[in-house]
Amino acid sequence: MKLKELEKEEYIDFTNKNNAHFLQSYEWGQLSKKRGYIPYYLGMYDDNKLVVTALLLKKNLFLGYSYFYIPRGFTIDYKDFSLLKEFTIILKEFLKKEKSIFCRIDPDIKLHTIDENANPIDGENNYKLVSYLESIGYKHRTLTYFFETMQPRFTFRIDLNKSEEELNKNYSQMVRHHIKRATKYGIEVLEGNKDLIQEFVRLMKLTEKRQDFFSHEDKFYYDFYDIFKDHLTILLASINLNDVVSYLDSEIEKNDERKEKLILEKEKYLELLKSHEKYYVSGYYMVTYGNKSWYLYGANDMDFKNLYGNYKLFDYQIKKAKSLGSEIFDEFGTVGKPNSNSNLVGLHEFKRKWGGEYTEFIGEFDLVLNKLMYFLYTKLIPIYHKIVNRRLKKGVK
Repeated sequence: MKLKELEKEEYIDFTNKNNAHFLQSYEWGQLSKKRGYIPYYLGMYDDNKLVVTALLLKKNLFLGYSYFYIPRGFTIDYKDFSLLKEFTIILKEFLKKEKSIFCRIDPDIKLHTIDENANPIDGENNYKLVSYLESIGYKHRTLTYFFETMQPRFTFRIDLNKSEEELNKNYSQMVRHHIKRATKYGIEVLEGNKDLIQEFVRLMKLTEKRQDFFSHEDKFYYDFYDIFKDHLTILLASINLNDVVSYLDSEIEKNDERKEKLILEKEKYLELLKSHEKYYVSGYYMVTYGNKSWYLYGANDMDFKNLYGNYKLFDYQIKKAKSLGSEIFDEFGTVGKPNSNSNLVGLHEFKRKWGGEYTEFIGEFDLVLNKLMYFLYTKLIPIYHKIVNRRLKKGVK
């Protein structure tokens, strides 16, 4: 068997045929290049037949050292342990030549079946794979429960082989109610192009400010479009406030119990009408690759949260993924401790209500090439950075 750097067409053809993750795509390597990584598209041949591919992202470090990250692992048959071992042996030779300290993988493989509280239950498991990876030199990193890893370790996945009627039945009653309300308010869904990225970025900034986090520079979303445009669907929900006011007027006339609340709500939207009639209230980036679609980035304007535009948009997104031929819709990230006090539990609850399978992946593995430098990089340097940051916060130089 031999390892080789692949041409673009050959790499894309293999990953498409094998329903690879979008993070294993040629496009993700190109996008990562803009974020400081060097992509390598490698493949292993058996008797001139391509049997494995991997997107390696190289990050240069100090003194000529580097580390590599292979997002969502190799495109390989993980049940073929002998193939996995052979590829690991050849991969190590390549990594040593690149003076790599370690190489990290996080395969798109379920660890085990879990219940709604993330407890393991009878069903599918991949404990043998975990043990085998460890036996051939991979260090299994600590299992995490929030978003501490390179990619989310938990998610919800919806089976799109079901009919739309079945999908709707799997939504919670609250979800179905909110979708109906959004329709009555006049929420409209648009499939956008590059012209609407500006609105998406505006919504994302509002979300970042509200939730006190930072995701990406504005340019990232434009780069994402340019590179992934054949796989990307940009969705925005919009509202004409004249429609909202008209609907509220009709509700006020026939609803004595909620009349006072409805009048206050109407006054709020009348005030907003002084600035604009139409507003974009929610936006999503959805990526489709192989047999899956992923809800990747989402943003909302909370001034309009009572219009439930995000619910109608999410429903549209799921149905759009199905229409594109996807078999699985991945909500791309949730927590592994749904009963914790984390501020991410609200996100978990939103995603849970759409009826997907709560899924736990096997986690991250490091193939260590230089034990001393690996110890320095993963243990001592992070401690040093914490001390420096603490001193800077206190104003100590």
